[in-house]
Amino acid sequence: MRWISRLLRRRPELAPSPEESGMTRGQQEAESALSRAQEARRAVEAHRHAVSRIAERLAQERERNHFAEIFRQAMQGGNR
Repeated sequence: MRWISRLLRRRPELAPSPEESGMTRGQQEAESALSRAQEARRAVEAHRHAVSRIAERLAQERERNHFAEIFRQAMQGGNR
């Protein structure tokens, strides 16, 4: 049972901070920018399917409206 209490008392080692790892301020900012860009890309990729469906639906509606306008013009007696 002592080994369980020893495991519970042990604390995991923390990862070294950027200052301790020898990174300059510019490198830290670049790492931060890269992390933000990666997160933004994941968000975009997560929504890609929904955006594609909406774009397809809008294209269908635009096409339908175009044909309705052509039909209206033909019924009114000519091309305007």
